[in-house]
Amino acid sequence: MPSCLIANPVSNANILVRYLKSRGVDCYAIIELDKVAQILKLSANKKSEFQSELYKGIFTCEDQLPPVESGLFDAILPGSENGVFLAEKLAAKYSLAGNDPATSCRRRHKDQMQLSLAEADLAFIPTTVINGREGVQPAMSQWEHYPCILKPRSSAGGEGVQRCNSPAELQKALESASWDKFSATWTVNDHFLIQPMIQGPEYVVDLVACAGSYVISSVCRYIRTDELDIAGCDFVKKFTFMLPLDAPVSKALSDYAKNAARALDVTYGAVHMELVMGENGPVMIEAGARMHGTITPKLFSECYDSSLLAQLYEAYFGDSCNLRDAVLLAPAVVSDVICIENGICSISESLLEQTVTGLMSLKGYACAIGEGDEYVATHNLFSSPMNACFCDVDTDQLWADVTAFDRMAERLMGGVSFSEDDWGSIRRIYEGYLAA
Repeated sequence: MPSCLIANPVSNANILVRYLKSRGVDCYAIIELDKVAQILKLSANKKSEFQSELYKGIFTCEDQLPPVESGLFDAILPGSENGVFLAEKLAAKYSLAGNDPATSCRRRHKDQMQLSLAEADLAFIPTTVINGREGVQPAMSQWEHYPCILKPRSSAGGEGVQRCNSPAELQKALESASWDKFSATWTVNDHFLIQPMIQGPEYVVDLVACAGSYVISSVCRYIRTDELDIAGCDFVKKFTFMLPLDAPVSKALSDYAKNAARALDVTYGAVHMELVMGENGPVMIEAGARMHGTITPKLFSECYDSSLLAQLYEAYFGDSCNLRDAVLLAPAVVSDVICIENGICSISESLLEQTVTGLMSLKGYACAIGEGDEYVATHNLFSSPMNACFCDVDTDQLWADVTAFDRMAERLMGGVSFSEDDWGSIRRIYEGYLAA
């Protein structure tokens, strides 16, 4: 029976380990508890997201791992963005398939990502790196492009990302930035980046690499809060639409994503790549050498044939000859709850489950808070308390359920409210891609 080690599996609601176990793979985990200890606050629901009983063994630091000669592991995979560095380092140590740890920075540091694209003659975003607070004023004196984006070098989920429309806004953002704070990706924010804002719709391409060849797992369109005129949380995705891979926009994005993955020296495993379709074509915002986060991979298994999870299995444990691009089987949507005010969750877990499971097209949901927990106005992915995914060949049923879920979230978690005209406009955006 094959076995694998999953590095820092702290996202995806145990989807990866459950799938691999269903395919006959023994799973072990390594959780860097010294880093977990630096996280200030975790809700009870978030703590329970890691289910130890799913693993055959759990290690809490590298020193506890078995010797190389044990041959215990057949593969080592990152379980989150937090596990990329560690998984690549350990795969090399155990002489297993993986990406070169000498180039790991290309896959974790956003400035190195853009430099790699430029060196490969691909579209890229010019990036200024600020190394510590002492670099703020020199950077300010040279920066001229507005609007611009300020972001931490190695964060994820929109954490710490700010849009600045003027020098005054950039100066204020730099002064209030989370310098030297421990991020959600378990790195210290000692570097920040300034980039010009690239206008255009945002997409995400997921792909799987096997020995330097790539198959596409999904192409999705993000509908961000700024597109929906929701103030205070720029760049947070409200909806994710699964697109057919044979649509013209999907083909253009997929071709670019494969070249970008090659520039990032990705040879094995999943890649989650966010892109903007600008005036001159696709350009990568950033990429993660790991599986798509949250519960979305569960939805991929419902709406795509040859899904991300199945492709990962074939790349590491199966037959690479079985790897092929995914095919969209039915329209699918993820809705993330966007809270517009602070509040206290007043619904029990059992009642919440009863409320959402009546939705015919619901394929799964994840809620990070429980009854009595505080929710806050959403400003990034990590402060969204809940999301749900839907899939149905009957598009009327699909949208009826997505609408019902959002109205429930509006009532129970201070979620955003949309009018009937708003819902019609959102639906038309998606159906335009399906028609194409």
